[in-house]
Amino acid sequence: MSAPIPSSATPAPLPRGDWPAILPMLLLLATVLLSLAPGIASIPPIDRDEPRYTQATKQMVETGDYVRIRFQEAPRHKKPIGIHWLQAAAVTLYGEGAAAPLWVYRVPSLLGAMAAVLLAVWAARAFLPFGGALTVGALLGATIIVGVEARLAKTDAVLLATVVAMMGALARIWLAERKGWAMPLLFWVALALGILVKGPIAPMVMVLTVATLLVVDGRRLLSRMRFLVGLPIVAAICLPWFVGIYIATDGAFYSAALGHDFLGKAAGGQEGHGAPPLVHLAFFLAVAWPLAPLTLAAAWRIWQRRGAVFVYAFAWVVPSWIVFELVPTKLPHYTLPVVPGIALAVVAALHAASPPRWLARVAAVYVAAVPVAVLVAIPVGFLLFATPIPWVALPVAALAAASAVAAARALFGGASPVSGAVIVPTVAAAVVAQVAVWGLALPKLSPVWVSPRLVAAADAAAGCPDPRLISIGFNEPSMIFLAGTDTGLLSPEQAVAALDGHCAVIAARARFVGEVEAAAATAGVAIERVGEVDGFNISKGDPVALTLFRNAPTAD
Repeated sequence: MSAPIPSSATPAPLPRGDWPAILPMLLLLATVLLSLAPGIASIPPIDRDEPRYTQATKQMVETGDYVRIRFQEAPRHKKPIGIHWLQAAAVTLYGEGAAAPLWVYRVPSLLGAMAAVLLAVWAARAFLPFGGALTVGALLGATIIVGVEARLAKTDAVLLATVVAMMGALARIWLAERKGWAMPLLFWVALALGILVKGPIAPMVMVLTVATLLVVDGRRLLSRMRFLVGLPIVAAICLPWFVGIYIATDGAFYSAALGHDFLGKAAGGQEGHGAPPLVHLAFFLAVAWPLAPLTLAAAWRIWQRRGAVFVYAFAWVVPSWIVFELVPTKLPHYTLPVVPGIALAVVAALHAASPPRWLARVAAVYVAAVPVAVLVAIPVGFLLFATPIPWVALPVAALAAASAVAAARALFGGASPVSGAVIVPTVAAAVVAQVAVWGLALPKLSPVWVSPRLVAAADAAAGCPDPRLISIGFNEPSMIFLAGTDTGLLSPEQAVAALDGHCAVIAARARFVGEVEAAAATAGVAIERVGEVDGFNISKGDPVALTLFRNAPTAD
C-alpha cells in the first residue's frame, strides 16, 4: 500500500530540484493533450450550446462590437463576455478573421481544460505529496466530462480552470500560519475571471466553501483573504464590461441574464432539463469515469478520515453539490467545478487506507465496464445508423478495454486503487478510449452531422458563388455558424421571395416542401429541386429530411 498521507494541515514539501517535478508534469501534460485533442478539428459543431457561443463570437469579430453578445439579430443575454473574448483572441491570432475554422474557437476550452489539470496538481500539493497530487491531476484529465468540455467551444472548461486556481489559492490561505499577499492576489484574480466567464458559479463555490471552513474550523480565514484589497481587484477586472453592457443594452442584459436565465433555472427546469434531486449523483456516475469508480471505492474511507485535506474537500464539494441538486435545472456539466475536490478527497483517502475488499471489486468491475462498453457501442451505433463501421477505431477501442481490464485485475488482486498498477492502466484506458471515440469514430458518424452536410450540399447545388442558405423548419445553431450570419430562418413565402433572383438555396424540411412549391407557384417564381439531405437531429432526437431548392434556369 502507498505511504499514508499525514492528517496534518502542513503541506508536504516540494521535491528538491526542478527535474523530479518537471518531468512528471511534462508527461502529464502530454498525456492530457493526447486525451483531449483528438476530434477537436474533425468533430463538427455540436448543437446547441456550442454553436450559439461560436456564432456570437463570430459576429463580434465581424462587427468589431466586443461588448454586446448577439446571435444573428437577437441579443444573447445569458452569460458574461469572458469566453467570447478568449475565442475572439484565438480567432484574431489565427489570422483569418470570422472565417477561422471551428477548432480555433475550441482552443480556449482545450487550453482551459489542460490548465485545470495542471492547476489541480498544484492545488492538491497544498495537502498531498507530489505523487498523490499528480494522481489527482491525471484522474481529472482522464475524466469523461472534462474530455467533453475540452472539445466544446463554451464556458465550462475555462470556468473549471479559474475555479481550481481560486481553490488552490484558498487552500494555501487557509493553511498559512501568517498573512501573505501572493495567494490572496491569485485568489481574487481567479474569482474575477470566473465571474467574467460564467457569472455567479465561481462566487457561489467560493462563498459556500469559505462559510463552511469558518463553521467547521474557526481559523482567522477572512482576515488572511484580504477582502479590502481583493474586492477592488474583482471590481477593476469585472466592472468595465458589466457597466458597458448595462449602457449598451439599457439594462436588458441583466433583466434577461439574471431574471430569466439564472433565476429561471433556479425556479424551474429550463429547456426540458428539469430533474429531481440526486440526478447529479447519477450524472456523476455516468460521466465522471474513471474517477467515479475510485470514488465508490474511497467513499467509506472518506467517511472515516479526518484531517485538513478532508475538511477542505468537504467544504469545496458538499455545500455546492447540495445547491446543484436543489436547483431544478440539471445538466451533467453543472457539477464540474467541484469534481477536482472529489478527486482530492478520493486520492487522499485511498493513499491513507485501502478500501474494503468488496468495494474494491465493485470499482474494478466499473473500471473495466466503460471501455468494454465503448468497444461494443462503436460498431452497434454505426449499424443502427446504417453507416459503414470505422474499422480503424475498433483495435484502438480494444486496446483501451484491455488496459482497463488489466487495471481491474490489479484491483481484484488487492492492489491499492491509487497504485501505479491501477492508475497507469486506468488513465491509459481513458486516453485511448477518447482517441477511439472522438478521434476515429464520431467524425465518421455522418448521419448525426446534418449541418455540415447540408451546407456543403447547398454550396454544391447553388450554381453561383457564396450562396445564402435559407432554412425552413431546421433551425439548428450549427447550421447558422457554418453557413454564415446571413442564414435565413424564414416561412415558405418569405423564403421564395428571398430566393427570387438571388444567389441562394432553400432547405425545407419534408413537411414544408409542398408549401414552398405552392408559394413559388403563387409568386410566379420558377424553382427547382436540386438535392436532399437526410440525417438525425441529435439535439432533438428525431430524424430529419431536407429538400434543397434553387432558382430554375431561365430559357434563353
